[in-house]
Amino acid sequence: MNAVKLLDMPDRVGGYLVVWGSPAARDLHGDYFTPETDFGLEWFEARPMLYHHGLDDGVQASVVGRIDHLKADEFGLWAEGQLDRRHRYAEAIRRLIAKGALAWSSGSLPHLIQRAADGHIRRWILVEGSLTPTPAEPRLTDVSLITPAYRALGMNPAPLLPDEPFTQQGTPQKGTPMNNEPKTFKRLPIADAQDAQRIRVSSEFDTLSAEDLLHGYVLLRASRDFHGVSERYANALAHKVRSANLSHLKADELSTSTQAGYGDEWVQELWSAQIWKKARVDNVVMPLFRAVDMPSNPFDLPVEGADPVVTFVPETKDEAQLTLGASNPIPDSKIGSGKVVLHAKKLALRVGFSSELVEDSIVPVVALYREQAVRAIADAIDHALLNGDTTTAATGNINSDHAAPPAGSVYLAFDGVRKTALSTAGNAIDMGNAAPTLAKLREARFAMAYRYSARPNELAWIVDGGTYARLLSLPELITMDKAGALATAQTGQIGFLDGIPVLVSSLMHPTEADGKVGAGPNNRGTAVCVYRGGWFVGYRRKISVNVDYLPYYDSYQLTASVRLGFGRYDDDVASALYNIAV
Repeated sequence: MNAVKLLDMPDRVGGYLVVWGSPAARDLHGDYFTPETDFGLEWFEARPMLYHHGLDDGVQASVVGRIDHLKADEFGLWAEGQLDRRHRYAEAIRRLIAKGALAWSSGSLPHLIQRAADGHIRRWILVEGSLTPTPAEPRLTDVSLITPAYRALGMNPAPLLPDEPFTQQGTPQKGTPMNNEPKTFKRLPIADAQDAQRIRVSSEFDTLSAEDLLHGYVLLRASRDFHGVSERYANALAHKVRSANLSHLKADELSTSTQAGYGDEWVQELWSAQIWKKARVDNVVMPLFRAVDMPSNPFDLPVEGADPVVTFVPETKDEAQLTLGASNPIPDSKIGSGKVVLHAKKLALRVGFSSELVEDSIVPVVALYREQAVRAIADAIDHALLNGDTTTAATGNINSDHAAPPAGSVYLAFDGVRKTALSTAGNAIDMGNAAPTLAKLREARFAMAYRYSARPNELAWIVDGGTYARLLSLPELITMDKAGALATAQTGQIGFLDGIPVLVSSLMHPTEADGKVGAGPNNRGTAVCVYRGGWFVGYRRKISVNVDYLPYYDSYQLTASVRLGFGRYDDDVASALYNIAV
């Protein structure tokens, strides 16, 4: 329906810019338009025509024409426009349309779009229409030359005669023939649902139902002299069956390339030597903190203790005050000491695989398994640092609310950032199942002691994906396109709030209303503010991967492991905003 047509005027194009859909008929992005969609048709008299939304390296964002006619009918939104004959790529675009390589695609701006949860586009203010080889709406996007198709079918193109000629720019102008000649074609009649000149195709089979045609086909096929039905009969049969939704009544009558026992076994399968890796979110937690090697386990990190006492003292006037004693005007005091003890905990995995797999696989199994094992260990480290909670009681912990956590869970290694924020009195702020606001985010940040919270260059926000989506609506969030050189300051960074980097972690899971992950529903977001200088990661063993061949089993064993400890300066180095509506 949204094919681009050349209307046989010089460089005049038309077609359905938008085709109506439904929850069962969506475009490639999972969206759909309906007649209730607000396109802002009255906003502009004409819209620019682009090529591929300005994303083509050659054409770029230059305007290749103008759209001067938009009209909605029962099929969609019909559009017509005029190519700019002076554009350097006009002829190339015209040839692509003639070859059926282009279709219409509509364009809007993010702040002019309203999309329902099910993908229904409620508002899509049209700011441009593009000719593209890859439309988001693939239904019936074949492109053809209209009038040559009429003539090839032996049809009279007279119904396309205009009421008035067109100017060189494609707009009607009464009494002024273009190039001193009357033009013979106008927009397709289908552009107007009430147009009495709608093209209709009929045949002698119109009065028969799909069942009648199917029954006739079965009888004809049983004949010994059967050599097939006529093209008109086959077309009518296909149309009736499709219209009656009867295509499910018959299946697998033919031998096919995928049917077991009837063709599948004879079809060769070829594999790419390059594996298609799944999408992952970058590890953002581990790089936040300072790391040290642990020459022993446990390993003590010395930390500053209490400061010496400073006293206001008078001028020294008495000789007795020159001695170190009670009469000295400067009283003595002590400098405190302390330590943080890091206990190394081990995270590990093991994978077994046969030597036949190594020998016969099209992809390098050992190298790929090594790479994936390292990434899995790195994800586990992030999980433990962020969500660690050593509580194993039947009442559960922040990752298993009201139920004993499963033995061997990665988060049982040590207490992490999120538990510290939620369990420290006064450091967890309830958002009340509302969208996050800058005021509440600041309240959560300054729940930490000012010696930490007032140092934005030492802070970081860690959020889940749903909270990130909510933060994008805050005008105070400086997104990465505005951050300039700071855009590469932190892996996984998506913006700044008050100068503090905001990072998304796939390991920050949605929670219940109390900020804990439980039986559900887990549909609330969390934003954790962490003072980076208040934490240390200690490595007793860096990530290690070993692959061993076991000849007596003719197989391989891959093991990957890491031993690390995690410690904090005190309990006041993390805070959280929880129970966020996402």
